[in-house]
Amino acid sequence: MNGSKDILIVDDEENIRWLFTQALEDSPYRVDTACSGEEALQKIRSQSYFMVFTDIFMEGISGLELLQKVRDTDHRPHIVVMTAQDTMNNTIEAMRHGAYDYISKPFDFDEIFKLIDRVEKSRGVEAPEPRAEQKQDDFSLEAIIGKNRRMQDIFKVIGKAASTQFPVLITGESGTGKELVARALHHYSDRSHKPFIFINCAAISRELLESELFGHEKGSFTGAVESKKGKFELADGGTLMLDEIGDMELPLQAKILRVLQNNEFYRVGGKDSIRVDVRIIAATNQRLPDLMKADRFREDLYHRLNVINIHLPPLRDRAEDIPLLAEFFLKKYGKVSTQDRIYLAPETAELLMLYPWPGNIRELENIIKRCLVLVNRGPVLPEHLPDPLLTEARQTPKSSKSWETHLDNVVRDFLAKNQENADGQLYDLLIQAVEKHLFEQLLESKRGNQVATSKSLGINRNTLKRKIDAMGIEPKKKNNDSNPHSN
Repeated sequence: MNGSKDILIVDDEENIRWLFTQALEDSPYRVDTACSGEEALQKIRSQSYFMVFTDIFMEGISGLELLQKVRDTDHRPHIVVMTAQDTMNNTIEAMRHGAYDYISKPFDFDEIFKLIDRVEKSRGVEAPEPRAEQKQDDFSLEAIIGKNRRMQDIFKVIGKAASTQFPVLITGESGTGKELVARALHHYSDRSHKPFIFINCAAISRELLESELFGHEKGSFTGAVESKKGKFELADGGTLMLDEIGDMELPLQAKILRVLQNNEFYRVGGKDSIRVDVRIIAATNQRLPDLMKADRFREDLYHRLNVINIHLPPLRDRAEDIPLLAEFFLKKYGKVSTQDRIYLAPETAELLMLYPWPGNIRELENIIKRCLVLVNRGPVLPEHLPDPLLTEARQTPKSSKSWETHLDNVVRDFLAKNQENADGQLYDLLIQAVEKHLFEQLLESKRGNQVATSKSLGINRNTLKRKIDAMGIEPKKKNNDSNPHSN
C-alpha cells in the first residue's frame, strides 16, 4: 500500500506546473514537478508518489512511454494523462496502457480534486497493468469522432475493455456507430492480428442464419453440396460481432448461449463438436429488457452478453460533434475527386446542429455525400441541404438545443469578442464570466441560501462566500417573515 501524500506533475509547460502547484497549495498533498518524461521517470524510480499527472505530448519520453516505463519501477502510482488534444485515439491509448484516467485541458480543478479523492479512497488497490503492444489492423483511427463528454467516457471504456476477453453489449439507435465501436474494441485488443467477423442477424433469414453462424456439413440440407465453415470458425482467435442480436429467434439464442458457456458447437448436420476461442461483441438498437418481458429474448443470454455495456448516444444529444463529423466526411469523400477544398459555412453548421437526425451519423454521412455532388468548391451553404432538413431545422427553436450546443455557441461568441484583446487572460476571463452567471442563477433558485448553493455546487461554503464576494454578487435573502419589525 502506497502511503505517500506526494503528487507529481509532469508537463513541459511551466504555466501548467505552476497552476497545479497553486491549486494544491492548501491541500494535504505535497506537489512535486518535472518538466520532461526523463526527469519524471528518474523521480518516480527514486521516490514514492501516489499520483502522477502527465502531459501526453512531450519531447523525449512522452506521457504514453512514461506509462509503459513505470511498470518496471518499484513504485507504481496512479497515473492521469492530460492533453489539449482529446481525440479518441489518445484517450484509448492512454487507458489501454494503464492510465487511471484521462483529462482534457483546460482543467476544471473541482474535477481534479474529485479525481484525487477517488484515488485516495482506492488506496491499496493496484494501478491497472499496462498492456503489451500488439500488431495493429487497418482500422481507421479517425473513424470515431467526439468531443462530447459522453463520447469521451465511451473512449475510456473502449480503452479499458479492449484488453479483456469479456463479451461486450453495444446498444444505441440505428446509425450511431455500433460497428465502429466494435472494430475499435478489436483493434486495440490482443486479438487484433486475428479476424474481425461481422454478421447482421436481422439481414439473414431464420433458416440460413444457423448455417451462417455455425457452418454445415455436406448434404445436411438441400443445396449443401459441400461442407462450409461458419462465422464462429472463421473468427477463431479473433472477434465475432453479432449485430442486431435482438432480432435473433429464441432457439438460436439458446445455441449462442451454449457457445458462450462451453466454447464449442456443432455444424448443421455435424456429429463432432468444434471448439473455438472467440470474443463476442453483440449489438442492438432494441431494448433487450423489454424483449425479455415479452419472452422474445432469453434473460440468461442477456446477462452473458451484458458483461460490459456501451450505450451510444443519438446524434441529437451530441450536437457539438455534428460540425466535426460533417468536416470529417467532407474530407473523407472529397479526396476521391479533384475538387478544391469544400467546407461548412457557419450558418449551415448551425442548421445541421438544429436538425434532430433520426438516422443519426449514417444520415449525416449521406447528406454530406449529396452536398459534395452539388458543391464544386468553397462553402456548403444552406441552399445545398435537402428541403425537408432545412424546413425541420428552421422550425426548431434554438432554445431546444442541448445545453452543450448552447454552451458551444456561448464560447464561440465570447472568443469572437475577446480573443484579440485578452492579452493572455482568455481562460480566466471566460471562466469568471461563466462562473459568475452560474452562481447568480443558482443562488437565485436557492433563494439566497448559500449552504444549499454550495452543496449543489459540490464546493465548501467558505469557498462559495469568497467567490461571490470577489465577484460582487449580492444574493437575495430568504423572505421568511413578512413582518418588517421581525429580527
